[in-house]
Formats: sequence, structure tokens, C-alpha cells
Amino acid sequence: MSANPATVYVCTCCRQGDDADLRPGAQFLELLRERLEREGLRDFSVQGVECLSVCKRPATAAFTAAAKWTYVVGDLDAAEHMDDFIVALKAYAASENGVVPWKDRPPCFKKGVVSRTPPA
Repeated sequence: MSANPATVYVCTCCRQGDDADLRPGAQFLELLRERLEREGLRDFSVQGVECLSVCKRPATAAFTAAAKWTYVVGDLDAAEHMDDFIVALKAYAASENGVVPWKDRPPCFKKGVVSRTPPA
């Protein structure tokens, strides 16, 4: 897919409401790994992380690659947004610098962007 594969970090700590056991990020992480494997998308490294500091917008994920902008996206629902998240990852991986044009972003990407950070 890309000479510059992306890494996806998914926060596994945030809770949904007052339920101490419901961790939307952990669910999102598991389903994302399953989908990428099922679709043969092995260019993406997927890692759970303890915190992305976006606790009020679970589930939250970040995607990054060398020499590309990094995005942090919140309010991800595994059941509702997984297809669109995969589309966003593919567009990101295919981009030269990580910037995905607004018109090419799926709705969860448009609405959920928390931040975009320039390459180091």
C-alpha cells in the first residue's frame, strides 16, 4: 500500500460514562486489528496506549508515519465508524505528507479530529 506505513495508537484507558468496566478504546483496538488482518492491510502497525489525553471523547486514536502529519481523532464508535476509519487510514497512507483533503475525509474523520501535528 505505502512505502511509508502508518502507526495507529488507540487509547485503551478512557471510560464510557460512569461504567468503570466499559472501555470503548479497548473494543475499538480489538476490532481494528481484526479488520486490518481480515482485509490483509498489513502496512499498519496498531498499538494500544495508556492515554492520549482526550478522555472526554472516547474512543480516541492517533495515526502517524515518518515525515507525515499526525492526526488525533476522537468520538470513535467501533460499530459505527470502523468502515470510515479504515477509509481514513488508507487515504492517510496514500498521501504524500499525511494531509488528507477535507473532501476526501469520511464523516468520523471530519467531525472527530482533535488535533493535527506537523512532522518532527
